[in-house]
Amino acid sequence: MVMMGIEFTGTVPFSYVYLHGLIRDSQGRKMSKTLGNVIDPLDTIKEFGTDALRFTLALGTAGQDLNLSTERLTANKAFTNKLWNAGKFVLQNLPSQDEAAVWENINSFQFDTEESLQMLPLPECWVISKLHLLIDAVTASYDKYFFGDVGRETYDFFWADFADWYIEASKARLKHSGGHTVASVSQAVLLYVFQSILKLLHPFMPFVTEELWQALPNRQEALIVSPWPQTSLPRDSNSIKKFENLQALTRSIRNARAEYSVEPAKRISASIVANDEVIGYVSKEKEVLALLSRLDLQNVHFTNSPPANADQSVHLVAGEGLEAYLPLADMVDITAEVERLTKRLSKMQTEYQGLAARLSSPKFVEKAPEDIVRGVQEKAAETKEKITLTKNRLAFLKSTGEACSESLLPSVEKFSAMAFTERSKKQ
Repeated sequence: MVMMGIEFTGTVPFSYVYLHGLIRDSQGRKMSKTLGNVIDPLDTIKEFGTDALRFTLALGTAGQDLNLSTERLTANKAFTNKLWNAGKFVLQNLPSQDEAAVWENINSFQFDTEESLQMLPLPECWVISKLHLLIDAVTASYDKYFFGDVGRETYDFFWADFADWYIEASKARLKHSGGHTVASVSQAVLLYVFQSILKLLHPFMPFVTEELWQALPNRQEALIVSPWPQTSLPRDSNSIKKFENLQALTRSIRNARAEYSVEPAKRISASIVANDEVIGYVSKEKEVLALLSRLDLQNVHFTNSPPANADQSVHLVAGEGLEAYLPLADMVDITAEVERLTKRLSKMQTEYQGLAARLSSPKFVEKAPEDIVRGVQEKAAETKEKITLTKNRLAFLKSTGEACSESLLPSVEKFSAMAFTERSKKQ
């Protein structure tokens, strides 16, 4: 090929050669008609789409074989759909073309200097800092032909950072519509980050990215000829750390809600305990925290010390110097939860007794296959741990229920005295 290129064109046709491994089936076998495991790309494209197939193949590691499975294709089809839905969200939350004043406000935001970045609210500064880090990493990987790294890094940023966190956080801003500055900065960031993601993904997924690009407002050229994102842009590591604290706090509250089976629509109160510095930046994002954690915005309080009802609350440690107290009465019906856990504990204890009996039998331990015995041992250890956790939770609920009852006694006694006085007056 090189000799033919020199012969007919007078120049070397290429300077670099990229070697990829074989595309194998899901079991790692070489495709052949004899085995009947040949995957036809045309059939795959019909079911999963061209971009999903391209992305799946590109995620392989250079020089290593790739096991092509339906699960991988399905996952990357879901990624394509997620990208499309994110594009719809961005477009639906941008102003119409005739709102010139709003667009002027949006276009006034620039993200290429340290000063402009530090003026942004915390979530916006965080996502743009993460994007700028991604652009540098992806560009370096492209230069080294590490295409798999490019795909994985962009996938992780889009799904884990942009879609799961920033898009959700932006909903707290976007409700301030009508050209409000709070909404405008979020619209500007959504547009900037999303169009950068499209540029990074375009070599992998040319069709869906081009279609989404053409739908964005004020596009004057095709994505395929648009300039590559600029590298070495500013990033604020301090804002990244601060937002990670906010994420940790949100995850802790979400986990507590899930553990106590709190209804998704139910808003609960919370007391956030931290030092003044942490309270300073977390309290500024109170609305975002309430939205992401499903808290009652009017009952989110910030303090340097545990609240008065700390002994009746679920205590969460989100990180060093950042804690939360969630009043248990807000989250569950304590009596019903105690009853439910008591029944669950009884079932687990019965199950554990059965497992322990099997393990104490010499016949079972000596004659059963080793993997079966190991499985029973692991199941017994897991069940024992669950029993301990359930007992601890029951003890906490019972003590909290008693504390709640005691705290109500003065009010009940006062109410009874008032009622008795009123009856005496009537008599």
